[in-house]
Amino acid sequence: MTTATALSLDGMYLIPPEHHVPDTDRATAAELLGCDDRAIDALVHDGLTVSGDRFDGRDLFNLGLHSGTGRTVPEQAFAFSLRWMRASADALLSPRTLGFTLTADCACADVTLAVPRPDRYGGAVTPAPSRDVVRASTVTATIRTEGRAAPLRSPVLRGLVEEFAGLGVRWVKLPDALRDDETLVTSHRVATCESASRWLALRCRAAGYAATTRIGWVVGMLDLVHAWVEVTDDDGETKIVDPVFALFAAGVAGANPLLTDPAVALRTNRLVPTALEVGGRVAHHGCDLPVTVRINPVKEMS
Repeated sequence: MTTATALSLDGMYLIPPEHHVPDTDRATAAELLGCDDRAIDALVHDGLTVSGDRFDGRDLFNLGLHSGTGRTVPEQAFAFSLRWMRASADALLSPRTLGFTLTADCACADVTLAVPRPDRYGGAVTPAPSRDVVRASTVTATIRTEGRAAPLRSPVLRGLVEEFAGLGVRWVKLPDALRDDETLVTSHRVATCESASRWLALRCRAAGYAATTRIGWVVGMLDLVHAWVEVTDDDGETKIVDPVFALFAAGVAGANPLLTDPAVALRTNRLVPTALEVGGRVAHHGCDLPVTVRINPVKEMS
């Protein structure tokens, strides 16, 4: 059980009041943080936002993830979901065949879903998509992905990757209205994969390089929807730079060094791109019911 002194709001970015959603009761908060009532009281005394003895689950998740205790639910969940970062280079790059299903679990009359496009990165999708976004409640496909590790030739681009790594940014859960806000990277040293990718893409473009963000899915992560950067290097090739993967890998003991090397543009075989940039959404529908994604290995037939 975590004590009052083991949890701290130091360095925490709390959800702003205008976006605060009191969706988590005290008992659940204590369970998420692995602590007792005394620790919860201490956090509230130090400034943790509370409304009628209820907390915003995103504040609790962020606090637990960065607590350093190793015992909170978010820490344990991330340690489990990021274990693949210890994989060999071959395991990160070799082709994979996967079953893909994206479903809007609602009865909305107008549902729009993005289509996976691994063919953008040398992979394949069956059936071949005729559009990048379709009006449907479910999209199913068999996809083949493959990774690639390429040297990042430009010293300017390598410098920008190193600059981001040196900012001391924390990945956090944020409200939808703030997920794309790249200003939080420098103002509060926090980021989502969307805002980190926007920050890096903007810096690349300011330095004279063609760059865009890309969103899609990543196989095996808790939050499947992901974002990264596509940038044209000095050799004319468009390469993948993923600032948040590097951020995660830096905190994983034994992570493959390819994931954190600023001289390497790494596209793992876990990335499933769409044709959308940050700001796009993989699903549009008219209610608050969840959209589920399932990406499962498909056994190869000999």
